[in-house]
Amino acid sequence: MEAREASRTWQAGSHIVKLARDEPDHFAAGLLAAELVERAGVATGAPVRRHDGELCVPLAPGRVLAVLRRVGEARLSMRAVPPAILGEFLGRLHRIMRGCPAAGAWTPADVLGHMTRGITAAHPSSARRMITQAVSDVRAYYGTAPAAQLLYGDGPEIFSATGTDISAIIDWGGVRAGSVADDIGCWTAHGATDKILLPAYTAAFLDGYRRGNDLPAACAAAVPLFQRLRIASRACYVTHPDVLASVQAWLQRGFAM
Repeated sequence: MEAREASRTWQAGSHIVKLARDEPDHFAAGLLAAELVERAGVATGAPVRRHDGELCVPLAPGRVLAVLRRVGEARLSMRAVPPAILGEFLGRLHRIMRGCPAAGAWTPADVLGHMTRGITAAHPSSARRMITQAVSDVRAYYGTAPAAQLLYGDGPEIFSATGTDISAIIDWGGVRAGSVADDIGCWTAHGATDKILLPAYTAAFLDGYRRGNDLPAACAAAVPLFQRLRIASRACYVTHPDVLASVQAWLQRGFAM
């Protein structure tokens, strides 16, 4: 599930050629989502379909190639956007993505299984507990059968035409099916800073999200579970003491543990 780490891109005029390490079904699910969202008015770097209508070209096992439309605006850091504005954008995105098929996307079982396999004998007990507890809590939440849909699945790669608004969102290589609390948890965990701590950042983000989409109370209550999951995921497959210590500090800072 680390397809993006091995991706390569080349600019070709107004297009981008992308070679990714991914399974064709999952890669195509992200490309289709990008295509549908762009039709709804949000630029996404959507794919150019082949003459036969296909979205991508499978190459060697686990390698796929696609041609994408290049987004011309300037890249925008998520931390340059007020959390309420970012939340409203994600709410709008989720509202659009309700109509996107989830076939080929990663499932909660895929995500949680990947994290569990990332626990090694070299991990200290504190890191193992952090990961297993986060996975267990999210698995229990999914046991309640919450509403699920296709999700963006990663931190936002956003662009702006004016330097302030969000004009485009690219890189759909992490699409997964699940609760919208997953995307909210990811974006808030990564957006909070020392200046806007996680509780305040999350509250502002959720206020904005509710302007863009409905948010059931049970889903809002699950956001901290996914914040912990996203932070804990940074410790998976990693054994360097300094990195693990930074992840633990991130979790403690976010939740005042």
